Amino acid sequence: MHEPIRLVANEKNQPSHSGDSLTKKVISMRRLGDIVTTPPRWVNSRHSLEVAVALMERFQLDVLPVVDNDVVVGAVDARQLLFADPSSKVADVMRRDVLLLQGQTPVRAAAMIMAQNGQDVAFVVEDDELVGMVKLIELVPEISRSYDPLTQLPWQDALREWSIEKLRSGHEISIIFFDIDRFGQFNKNYDHVTGDRVLEQVARTIERELEPDETVLCRYGGDEFAVATLYMQDEAQQLAARIARRVEEIRMPSVRETITVSYGVFGGRRTREREDVHYAATVDDLITRASRLCLQMKQRKGTLATLQLPLFTAEAEERPEPRVQVTGISYVAQGKEAEASVELTLGNSRVSRQMRGDVKQPSEELMVQAALEALTALMPSIGTIQIRHVSKVSVDMQGRGEKAEGVVAVVEWQTGTDTQLLSGLALVRDNVYRAAVNALLHALNRPLSRHLVAPEISPAN
Repeated sequence: MHEPIRLVANEKNQPSHSGDSLTKKVISMRRLGDIVTTPPRWVNSRHSLEVAVALMERFQLDVLPVVDNDVVVGAVDARQLLFADPSSKVADVMRRDVLLLQGQTPVRAAAMIMAQNGQDVAFVVEDDELVGMVKLIELVPEISRSYDPLTQLPWQDALREWSIEKLRSGHEISIIFFDIDRFGQFNKNYDHVTGDRVLEQVARTIERELEPDETVLCRYGGDEFAVATLYMQDEAQQLAARIARRVEEIRMPSVRETITVSYGVFGGRRTREREDVHYAATVDDLITRASRLCLQMKQRKGTLATLQLPLFTAEAEERPEPRVQVTGISYVAQGKEAEASVELTLGNSRVSRQMRGDVKQPSEELMVQAALEALTALMPSIGTIQIRHVSKVSVDMQGRGEKAEGVVAVVEWQTGTDTQLLSGLALVRDNVYRAAVNALLHALNRPLSRHLVAPEISPAN
């Protein structure tokens, strides 16, 4: 008797494409185990063809796996039985070149493997135990439904399924929603081919920053992308900010403008187990809230980018006391590391804080982070403040017909159940470091006026 030939395959031993492993390309796609629902039907090699025909007719199958000692050793299909003697053994006619795929194999990878091996049927196994079978034609709707051919990313249904699965298994998730700023300009100023290239570049940039085991990225629609992650909110916020910086580093020969994204982050804050949860509704709510925060950031950035500022005078800059004052600022870059230091004063209290980061990180971002650390130490009762966006901008000076450089800061301020998205802008006068700190204070000055009571803090150097 001939030894059976089995084509055992999964995504790990398949060739890579365009420099990325197939595993990354099919990240978060549904797995074969997710779509195989019917119990496996099979015969063994000692059964007669009569038994095989009876099983096929009863369960309306045109192919059956052959299993001996709990191992798939071959297959028999209806075409082989047309002219065979019904009393013959299955072993006499079965084919042995069967394709076995693990249940964890992504559907898209499975379709590629089946096509590469010239197989229109594959048997799904878990630790060599048969759990079902799939046909190549059955995978086509799944692939076309879940993937965007331009960016090679799954659509939002894959993100929803992944998120529901993680919530159901007890994990907490965060949703990050991205929207490309002024995307219409790329199509209008150049052409739709350039717009498509921008989408592809942004998709690859986001993808490179993600951990496949803890995140799923999808194209949500148009110029929008969404990420679901197991990160808690602070980590997700840091990830979103880092991705936004990486997007700004994209350079395309045919595009003059800097490519930027707005983003919103929501989730990752649960402190107790959910009870009677509708997981799909929870995911929809997280996506909705993240997309709203993204829209707010985009609107704020759009407003500030076109802001007409009045001429500044000494009288106009006078502010009522009490007021948080900036009494010390420094920025030092050495080697690969940079350090920002900010000292703030309120009444008789003084606090200084330092923040270290990569020297490649924009200095204005590091300064705002250090300023926020100092501010929350100076006023610990003000609630939770998170940095959403920091960047340099060019603003028109009303009445002068000229432009000036400024820094804009967008923060989210949470007090109890209330959440506000606040923005501030400061012109670069002495240096960009002081402008960055002033932009943060400008964003918070008005709401902070209700909290400006000097706290009991010992002076700090």
